[in-house]
Amino acid sequence: MKKSLRLTLLLTTLVAGFVSCEKDNPNNNSVGNDPVERVIVYTVGDKENRVSLKTEAEWDNTIDQLCDQVQSGNEISFYNISHATLYQKNKRDGAKESRTIRTANREEIKHWMKEMERQGLTVRVSYDNVSGSWHGEAYATAPVNNTMSTILGTWHFKRTVVSQLDTDGHLYNSNVYEPESNGGSMYYTFSSDGTIALTINSMDGFTATDNGTWTISNDGVLHSELLPNGEYWYVNWITPNTMILSHSNFGTETDSTYYQLHFESITTIDN
Repeated sequence: MKKSLRLTLLLTTLVAGFVSCEKDNPNNNSVGNDPVERVIVYTVGDKENRVSLKTEAEWDNTIDQLCDQVQSGNEISFYNISHATLYQKNKRDGAKESRTIRTANREEIKHWMKEMERQGLTVRVSYDNVSGSWHGEAYATAPVNNTMSTILGTWHFKRTVVSQLDTDGHLYNSNVYEPESNGGSMYYTFSSDGTIALTINSMDGFTATDNGTWTISNDGVLHSELLPNGEYWYVNWITPNTMILSHSNFGTETDSTYYQLHFESITTIDN
């Protein structure tokens, strides 16, 4: 009974905060047209950065700059956190599979990087100076070892993005829910024993907590009963600073819903 009441209070606080902070963001972008806005989070070596791009020309220039960094000896990775304009609904059954490329042609690796971003994947690229070859890997969910070594600690839950997509996978509307817009806040703490703690601070000073469990499947999918909007999530992006999770409800014949969660790290727990 106490458990049920606690969960009810948590959900009430969560929904109240989300509804009050809703921002309606219609998006008329379409692939192949200019401009197409992107928010790219990327790493060069161990440093994480973020850039907002408004046109395809800016995206081309960014790809060139990233390739320059790779040829200088840095491994780079990037992900479009603006819930990609085209989500590959027709490829959802293969979403967990990684895509790889090895080429000596810079233009080929650039084309591949752009195509992987278009499919909503995270991209990682390195360069072998000895052989003069590029190596790229793209994935929908981060490798298990990478997630397990990074997720431990407390994460500040920043926002949920809920997007509607048509039958072709084009984004036509999205809503952003931010617990802190009116003074609330949410924190998740992942522990190495497989437990997770959720703390919600409401806008009126009320604090609620609950505990549960978390697991990572062999194919890298994160599961916890305490995560909102569904229990199973792809780990699209995870660094010591930022974690982006997503999942989809493919719903009806006319549209689908795409959910994305944004977190910022507060602490890291040593193994």
